[in-house]
Amino acid sequence: MPDTMSQKTAREGLSNPELFEGGISATKNGVAEPFVQTAAERQIEEAERLRERQSNALLKLVMKAKQEVAEGKTVSPEVALQRLRASRK
Repeated sequence: MPDTMSQKTAREGLSNPELFEGGISATKNGVAEPFVQTAAERQIEEAERLRERQSNALLKLVMKAKQEVAEGKTVSPEVALQRLRASRK
């Protein structure tokens, strides 16, 4: 891909995703404009964001559980099973 291209060339090349591999950063008078990326790159980015959110959620659950253990808010497995069974009735 060339370092620079005209707007006309970019518009004409929109049907050719290989032309935009890695994305582009368009500038106008030195000011950044919209970023264009391929659908495959977008899917990878969204999957990474989802993994990050899931990791953060898991970390929050672990920290909450650790806090509850430190505060003595625990129950035996038998009591937990009794509560679970009772909630299903």
